[in-house]
Formats: sequence, structure tokens, C-alpha cells
Amino acid sequence: MHKALLGAVSVTAIFVSMPVAAQEAAPSVSADATEQAEGTEGDIIVTGVRQSLERAAEVKRTAVQVVDSIVATDIGKLPDPTVAAALQRVPGIQVQNDRNNELSTVRIRGLTDILTTVNGREVATTTGRGFDLQDVPAEALARIDAFKSQTADQIEGGVAGTLDLRLNRPFSFRDPTLVLTARQNYATIADSSNPQFGVLAAGQTETSIGEFGALVNVTYSEAQNIRSVTNLGERRSSSGTPLNTPGYLVPQVLRNMPDVGDITRFQANAALQWQATPELQLYVDGLYTYFRSTTGFAGFNPQPFTNNSRISEITPSDYCFDARVNSGGTNPTLINNADGTVGIQPFTVQRLCEIKSARFDNVVINQNSSSEDITQKNKMVAGGAIFEQDRLKLTVDAAYQTSRSFLQNFNAEVGQRVPTVFVEFDDNDGPSFTIDPSIPLSSTNVSLRNSINQNYTLGEGNLLQARADGEYEVGGILPKLKAGLRYAKREARFQEVRQTNTVQSIGFGNIGTPTEANARLISSLPLSPDFLGVIGVAPRLNGGSAFLGVNPAYLRSERGRNELRALFNLPLRQPDFDPTKEFNADETTYAGYVEGSYEIPLGSLTLDGVIGTRIIRTDRTISGFERTGNSFTPIVAKRSDTDILPSATARLKFGDSFQTRFTYSRSMRRPDFASLNPSESLTLVGNVFLLNSGTRGNPDLRPQKSDSFDATAEYYFPSGYVAVTGYYRSIKDRVVNSNTQETIDGLNFLISSPRNVGSVDLKGIEVSAQYFFDFLPGALSGFGVQGAFTLADSTIKGDDPLAGNPLVGVSKYNYTAGLLYDKKGLSARLIYTFRSKYINADNTGGVALRPFDPDRVNEAYVPVFLSYVRPAGRLDFSVGYDVTEALRLDIGGTNILRNKTATYWGDERVVFQLNGDETVYSIGARVKF
Repeated sequence: MHKALLGAVSVTAIFVSMPVAAQEAAPSVSADATEQAEGTEGDIIVTGVRQSLERAAEVKRTAVQVVDSIVATDIGKLPDPTVAAALQRVPGIQVQNDRNNELSTVRIRGLTDILTTVNGREVATTTGRGFDLQDVPAEALARIDAFKSQTADQIEGGVAGTLDLRLNRPFSFRDPTLVLTARQNYATIADSSNPQFGVLAAGQTETSIGEFGALVNVTYSEAQNIRSVTNLGERRSSSGTPLNTPGYLVPQVLRNMPDVGDITRFQANAALQWQATPELQLYVDGLYTYFRSTTGFAGFNPQPFTNNSRISEITPSDYCFDARVNSGGTNPTLINNADGTVGIQPFTVQRLCEIKSARFDNVVINQNSSSEDITQKNKMVAGGAIFEQDRLKLTVDAAYQTSRSFLQNFNAEVGQRVPTVFVEFDDNDGPSFTIDPSIPLSSTNVSLRNSINQNYTLGEGNLLQARADGEYEVGGILPKLKAGLRYAKREARFQEVRQTNTVQSIGFGNIGTPTEANARLISSLPLSPDFLGVIGVAPRLNGGSAFLGVNPAYLRSERGRNELRALFNLPLRQPDFDPTKEFNADETTYAGYVEGSYEIPLGSLTLDGVIGTRIIRTDRTISGFERTGNSFTPIVAKRSDTDILPSATARLKFGDSFQTRFTYSRSMRRPDFASLNPSESLTLVGNVFLLNSGTRGNPDLRPQKSDSFDATAEYYFPSGYVAVTGYYRSIKDRVVNSNTQETIDGLNFLISSPRNVGSVDLKGIEVSAQYFFDFLPGALSGFGVQGAFTLADSTIKGDDPLAGNPLVGVSKYNYTAGLLYDKKGLSARLIYTFRSKYINADNTGGVALRPFDPDRVNEAYVPVFLSYVRPAGRLDFSVGYDVTEALRLDIGGTNILRNKTATYWGDERVVFQLNGDETVYSIGARVKF
């Protein structure tokens, strides 16, 4: 059978996806989809962009459920530089930029609760349910399948859907193959040129005991990163000290805080396949990923409310409202009365206006930096067997994965008092700052202030999984029956310490506070000269200025850390992990399913699909510690659940071109281990303008359940396709995190804790299409177009505080429009992606002043307060040319219009933050032997 599959692969096809015989544990994309996506002998095979899109369309057309795919345009070349960047083209998927200035945070139909699999096997990062897509470079993948509905044979765990990352396999290559790729990427904000390399070797050989195939794929990349960040913090009243100027909303902190650092990625995967007999195939896989990021913040931040600061030259905005203001000038919080009732802090009602611009005199600048250094590693080994004889197919597959993440973040703060800073609050969606140009790079008046912070986090997890699946071809209107069992055991451990030591603890004063007279200049301290250095560039400080601060390289070195530890009279080593921040999790799941397919002729029409049920038993134990005085008491939470997940699909085919389908499925998502942690963890901060923080898990959280309905109409024709999908999803026990202010032992903390909300409804429409103008003459026939549009409507229901609002992170509108070209070895894409505004975060529990309901002025309640991301789009392009059959050159660019991510507080006239998203240009070459 395997030789027949090999014979069906065209010699001219550059990329071949995994054959059905090697899909051991893969989800339910049909066999026809996989085989036809590979191309069959005698077909007209196209290469590059068109080939990629046509294969993806074929997977979509023949799949059992609703799925969209992205297929590599070449070996080691997905159409985009990262997995998330490629997925943003898929209808119903939205992404966001992260602090590494890369697209990440993938949402399927508004939800991040995605199950990720690699070649059909579940993968997870340390203690979470999800998998960090940053860990797998896009160039290592052959294909990505985005499943939006579920069938019974698929692994449970993705309320949003499932992403299956498909690696190349040795039997996918007809001839011995060696591919070398090299790319140079130029990042404009970082002004750095960064290398990227890859090598893939695959081959197979006939022996007396069968056919053997082997493949090795290695990729490496590094990048320097700068993401410019300017930020206006939570607004408080200007009426109190030190400003004593009633009537205005003034940010608690004004930030120039770029994220600066380096990123290194290494990935290696290998596979062995052995076709022992025509009926039996054995295989072994291995995957290793390494990701390291030193991206941390670097700040040059004016603080208007430090003592003796003044405000003048105020230009008010036309946005004004009545706010309840406590004695500290911030939003009043709820208090628990002795009689068990809930009250609210004393307050006054003030009429306050946003500011367009103002001057702050005698203000303190905080020049802080973080030395964040995170290293993340994943290892997986797997193996199995496939037996096929007559109408029977049996598959067994087992895998073991380990995941480890270690974060080190040693912070120190310095600062100085400056004569004046002029601030434009809304200068093209972000603030801008003007200051004496000699100050940002001067160390003359810089003092140590606030605190040093030692933060260490270690997350470790492992996953053992095994499954057995059987198929039997019955024939007739019930062509196939499937059944299977799966066992999985997860273990996870989380350890952390967050130690803060203030300058007051060693007898120093702190500038910006009443102890300022005793503050110590850096020049008077026993610290090495490299303690200070140029740590960042703020594009909105004096029109673009470098600034001085604590050198992150110094903070990452043990020499630097020990100098500061010695100054603060601390042990010269990493502090011990805090038991109250530790948890251990042990979870075992048992799953079984039965699924039957049907195919019913209806004259010239055909109705087919699958019906099945999956049953899952979950046993979980999570343990931690709680502090009682100076001792620690173990705390344990146990829970068992049994869940039944039915599913059904129906597809009505009108000939070969038009089809409709309807799917129903119930899916589930278990809460993250951290959310289930029964203990409370508190963290003190040394900055008087920031709240102490804490987390409190909820071991009684219930799994989320989703009932999903999809209906599609799809029309396929030789030059493209058009597809329309309508979906409705009702989610019960959705888990959300919220913040509340609490007073614990006389200190104010912002406590984050998860809860189940009653229900959430998601509904929307997805439209996608692609078309090549084959009717045009000559070279013009290579042009094509591609597009996708998503309308997403999400509403939180019940009595939750956010009831009536859409889900966090969900844009109502999202679209992609692209111009394509593919002819005679030249292929190109120009793609624009846009998404409308969306809620960035729920800030209800924070200190920011906000409007309130006048009818509830004296009621003990906290008005909902949200931040939003403004509408934005980005334009990407790529051009590739086959110089010869062995050599391909390409160039590309991402975010070439230099889009920025802009957020605002509540009302669009109240600026929150502006992030400069990176623009990257690349040039690359691929050589195939």
C-alpha cells in the first residue's frame, strides 16, 4: 500500500504533506483530503503560492468537519514567518502582537481556549492547558489545520477549537532530499539584521525486512527586539496633594517604556518509519524546541504625584464626567463591614476633565529596567504502529512530553528629580514628552530609589499519553465504524519567589517621598561602572531619544546581582522559592469514543457525515501551601468529573462543485492548573504608585462546556472557491479572571482570581474566497485574489458584572484582502489584514476614576471599567522566484505600513498606551539537492 502512495506523489511537487498512512493520531481530516492535497500523478501541478492555497482548499472541501488549513509553499516555508502570522489569514481567527513584537495570542472565534496538537498528539507548555506557539518556528511545519468543530475521535480540551501542527515525515519524500534554507531579517525599529537557518534531510531505502525512511529537520533563528511603548496610567484626581489643582484627570504614572531584548529559537525534529510488511508500519518521532527571550522593559517615566510636584499650562479636553473620588484621589473600593454587610470607602463626587496637554514641574523621573530572561524547552518522543488488512485498520500511538520554563527577572530602579516635563496626552493616539535634552543621558543626579526585586519562576510539566484506534469498513450506507481509547496522565509543578527589598530597609531615603533628603546618588554607592547604561530609545521623548537607566546586562549577571544583594544585606544567591506560591498538580484522564460514518445517495445528491460520542473521566489532585503565622500548612483539592461529548456532521454534495454542511459538537475545556490552585499568593511592590498584587485560585472551578453549531455553503471551481459559514456557540461556565482591591493585614492588594460566569453566546459569519484569473492571456493569467471576512458577535449573559459586554479580545469585524501572483516560477502575495476595536482588559478592580450611574451614587458597587484596542490593519508581502529547480530566492516584508497598536481607557478620548509594532524585511534562499 505504501508503495502505491509513493507512486501517487508527483515528481514536480515541491511540497508533499503527510500521507494518510503516517497520520497515526491525527484528527479527522479525511483520507481523500490528504491524498488529493498531495497531488496525484497526471494532475497539473502548480507550485508556490497557488499550490499552497489549492491544497488548503482541498483539505477544507473533503474534511469531515469545519476546518481551514495553511499549507507550506515550499519545504521549510510557510507563507508567513510565525505560526500566528499565518493563522491571521484564516477566517474566524484573530491574533495580537506580544512583547517580543511578534504576532501571538491566537483566538479562534474569539476564544483562546485552544487545544494544540503536533501530528495529532496533545502538547502543553509546563503548567498550562495551552501550548506556546512561539516555541515552534513556522519554518519547521508542513501544514497547520485549524479545526473549528469537533468529532468524537478528536482529543478533548479545546472549547475554541484545535490547532494541529503538522511536521514533515520521511515517507512523504519520493527521492533522497536535502534542503538548506537561509534568511536574513531586518527589523526597522530595532535597526538590526537577524539570521535564520534551516536544514532538512530525508531519505528512504528498501531492505530485506522492509522499507525504511528517516528524516531530520533543524531550524535556528535569533533576533534583536525593540517594541516602543508609551503609556498614560490610571487617571486620578488632581485636586489633592501635591498638585492641588481641582478639576482634572491626571495619570498616576507617565511612561516611556520600550520592551528591549533578544530572542533565540532552536528546533529539531526527527522521524523514522518502517514499512515492515504491506500491512504493518512502525514509526518513531522526536521533537525538541528551545526558546529564549531576554525581552524586558526599560523605563523613563515621569511620576506627577511625587511630593512637591506641580502642574501648569493645562489645556483641557472636552471629555468630562462626574466621578466618585476617595481620599487618595482614586476610585473608592468596596469594604467588608463588621456586621457582614458590604460598604464603600468614603468619597466625594467631583467633576473632572481629561487633559490634552500640561506641564509638570519639579517632577521625579523613574528610570527602571527589568532583566527578564526566560528559557523554555519542550521535548517529545513518540512511537506507534499502523496495521491495515482488508477492511480493518488498527492504530496504536504513545508519546511522552516534558516542558520546562525558567524565568529570571532581577529589577532595580533609579531616578532623578527634573525641573520640568511637557506632555501632549494625545499625539496621534499616544503621548509625547518634551524635556531638557541633556537629562535623559545624564547620570549626575541619578539616585537609587524604590526597591530591588528578585523574581524567579520555574514551571515544569510532563504528559504521558497513549491511544488505540480501530476502523472497520462495513460498506453500504454505513461505510465505516470507528472506536478508540485514550489514556493521559499530566503532572505539573510551579514554584516562584517574588522578593522585594526597599531602599528604606537599608537606611536610604527615596526621592519623591518625605525621605528624599537621605536618598543616595549612584555615584556614592559601591557599584560597578556598568550598573548604569543606555537602556533604550523612546521615540516619543524629545522626538526620539536614548535614555540612561539600570543596565539589564548587569542585572542578568551574577556579579551584578551579588553587588546589589550585598548592598541590601541579602544572601549572595537566588532566594528560596516561596511555598505559598507553589502548587503541584496530578491529573489522569480516561477517554473512549465510538463513531460511525454514513453515506446516503439521494438521486444526483449525496448525504454523508459522521455521528459519534466521546466519554471522558478526569481525576485531579492539586496541592499547595497556605501561610499560618510563620509556618506553612499543606492544602489539597481533589476533583473528579465525567463528561459526555456528542457530535454529528452532515454534508450534502450537489455534484463535485457545490456542497453544504451542518455540524454539531459539544466540547470542553478544563481550567488551568494555576486557576485551580487552592492557595493565596501575595506580592509586595516597592513603588508607592503601584498596588501590591496577589492571586487566589479557585479549586471549585467547573470545566467549560460549549455546544457548537455550524452551517456552511461551499462552491469549488477550477480556479478557486467561495465559502460561507455561519456559527453559533453557547458556552456554560466560562472561566474569566477579575481583579478586586482588598485590604490584607493593613495593606492594599489588587487580587486576581478566576470565576465561572453563567454563560456566553458566540455567533457570527465567516466568508472566504480565492480566485485565479486563468482566462487572462499569457503572464496575466498568474494573477489571483484572496479574501476573508468575519463578523463575530459575542455577548456575556447572566448576572456577571460584565453581562451585556462582548468577550475580551474579540473584534466584531475582521477581514483579509490579498493580491496574488503565481506563474513560471514567480510567486507573490500582497495581503492586508484588518480588525475592528476590541476590549483589551477588564480594569474594573483597579484604581482608575470612571463614570458612575447617578441613580446608584451612594450604592456599594464598583462600575465596570474596560480598556480597548483601537481598530488597525497591517500589510504584508512576499515575492519568490525559482531560479532553477534547485534554487529559490525570495524577499518579504511584514507590517510594511508600520501599524501601531493603540489602546484607550473607557472612552476613545482617554489615551492609554501606544505600542510600536515591528516592521521586518527579509531576504532568503532555499537550495534543494
